Amino acid sequence: MTEARRPYHHGDLRAAAIAATVAEVEEVGVSAASMRSIARRAGVSHAALSHHFTDKTGLFTAVAAEGFRRAAAAIGPASSAELGFLPGGVEYVRFAVENRGLYEIMFRPNIFHHDDPELEHARTAAFDVLYGSARRSLTSTRDPHTVTDADVASLVIAGWSMSHGYATLFAAGNLVGRPEGDILRGVELLSSLVQSAEHDSEPGT
Repeated sequence: MTEARRPYHHGDLRAAAIAATVAEVEEVGVSAASMRSIARRAGVSHAALSHHFTDKTGLFTAVAAEGFRRAAAAIGPASSAELGFLPGGVEYVRFAVENRGLYEIMFRPNIFHHDDPELEHARTAAFDVLYGSARRSLTSTRDPHTVTDADVASLVIAGWSMSHGYATLFAAGNLVGRPEGDILRGVELLSSLVQSAEHDSEPGT
């Protein structure tokens, strides 16, 4: 039997497909997600979805790119201050907790085309937020002339690992039974403790 075509506005197909994919992944996970089920959620035919994205890898690529764009938009304002690296880390965890479907796809390079130009641009922009925040925070707490690219990269790796690990523990179900508010509060408390320690270590304090 030929699959019945569903009406849709062409300009809305991409947004509807991304939203449907996120919902599908949140419900059944990446491995069990299927193009046919995503098409049904989006209200389009499987043929239309395949024509636009080719296959599930192409669809996941578009979702990952959208995820990095949204992450940069969410984290950027919090991390823009001179000492914004830690608040940015809090927002990273908040984004992951509140966008589980996007987050699950964004850091799984084996399921999308990691060399896709659109994805590369979105990912680079997101990491520019991270690196820029790390550099500003370092140069605000020490002689800017002593801050090296290696220092910035080391801070990025340490901070990203901590925030990503925290978020991944939640996504994997290791923090089941703990309210999300408490999880985010924990990150905020950790951030404030680190800032207090840095302040206490400054000369004359």
